[in-house]
Amino acid sequence: MPLSNALENALNEQVGIEFESFYSYLAMAAYFDSQSWDGFASWMSLQSSEEQEHAMKFYNYVLDRGAIVKLPPIKAPSYEFGSPLEVFEASLEQEHHVSSSINKLYKLAQESDDFATVSFLKWFIDEQVEEEKTVSDMIEKLKRSGDNPETLLLLDQVAGARKPESGA
Repeated sequence: MPLSNALENALNEQVGIEFESFYSYLAMAAYFDSQSWDGFASWMSLQSSEEQEHAMKFYNYVLDRGAIVKLPPIKAPSYEFGSPLEVFEASLEQEHHVSSSINKLYKLAQESDDFATVSFLKWFIDEQVEEEKTVSDMIEKLKRSGDNPETLLLLDQVAGARKPESGA
């Protein structure tokens, strides 16, 4: 069963959203690198790579379904931030945007009786819960640390110890 036009367009839009996330996390990593926050930079670089993998999953899915990949334009990311907390808050806002978009895609797939796409999207829905929790946890730790330099350095080390998720 071929993808409906509406679903094909929405999946192509999601490819762009995932690439925007990739690009945004790369800009966040660059910000942290420029501020000598090596651990936070590593976290964001890892996150950037995961978002690129997610974009390619959508890209390949569109192709696997016999549809045409139409890469949408992506907007330039923010690259100026005032603090590590501000960066992670921007990250959480971005994750909320991605989650909302995937939820709309899931609903469209259900309404289209496209059960293959419903199945494909289930992994992303579960992944977004994990993504939002991970970022939210770091935000809470950063808020508790205040401007304490020792605590921020410790959190930078914790962020740098983060390992890639399997199956990303």
